[in-house]
Amino acid sequence: MNTEKRKNIVLTVLTRYMRLDDVIKWSAIAFSGFLLGITTSAIQEIILPMVVFLIATFFITSFCFAINNYFDADSDRENPRRMHHNALASGEISKKTGMSLNILFVVTPLLITYLFKPEIFYFIVLLVVWAAAYSIPPLRLKGRPGIDVIWHFFGFFFIILWGSLFAGSLQLLTWLFAISVGMFSCIGQLWNHFVDYAFDKESGTRTFAVRAGLDTTKKTINFLLAVHLILLLPLLILFSFHYLITLLIAVGCMILGLLLLKPKKDGFPTRKSYEFYLATVVGGSVYVSCLFYHLLSVIGINLIKIY
Repeated sequence: MNTEKRKNIVLTVLTRYMRLDDVIKWSAIAFSGFLLGITTSAIQEIILPMVVFLIATFFITSFCFAINNYFDADSDRENPRRMHHNALASGEISKKTGMSLNILFVVTPLLITYLFKPEIFYFIVLLVVWAAAYSIPPLRLKGRPGIDVIWHFFGFFFIILWGSLFAGSLQLLTWLFAISVGMFSCIGQLWNHFVDYAFDKESGTRTFAVRAGLDTTKKTINFLLAVHLILLLPLLILFSFHYLITLLIAVGCMILGLLLLKPKKDGFPTRKSYEFYLATVVGGSVYVSCLFYHLLSVIGINLIKIY
């Protein structure tokens, strides 16, 4: 196999089998959990655990998306919209290669965690089982409308806890942060169902929106948005608005988000997703300010209390 062909196969695996862009996003969310678990400012004590954590997280999130593509291959092959987003469905890689990669993506984080952080080995096992349950029959939770949304809540909740446990601590801030982000992931999943309603209904794809209808789905999204705002309140009161620096960071991020993420006619965020757009801006600003609160506290910077 020549070098050019090998490069093309690697690129195909990265982008259209393990979905590198999504892997990076999920890894970044897990990394926020790691940052919340840091208890020392000594770089020499942080750097090795951080590197090992990022490697393990990269592989476990890769497994989550790769195993989904593996078991979606047959249906994606019949779907012109999705076929070329799945290298297995398009025939660019074989099922044997796909399964070999899945095994690699599972064994690597399990081995790394067992050798480097054996006390949380069973938590990485939980992540593997949770990722598998979403895609692998007979459970295949992604095909169970409503339950797939709940899966996303716990998926995000777990990877944030995973990050903090790997860093070495699990504090109140992490629990509040993980619950809030988990709720926001449910909103994102339902919004995807809402946007894809027409195509999913035509193709026979089972989603919450297809089963419940657009009107009920939109009402559910609005309800979850309200719950999300309520879940942000403890973070706002105890951390973001409790200190001058974090208040300024939160407000600054909100202004910046409103300027940079203006609703667009086409693409995200659209004018139709205005509520989701506001939740993204407000929630993101609170999360960033909370991360700064924790890191500044660890460094030892004296935070000025507002109340």
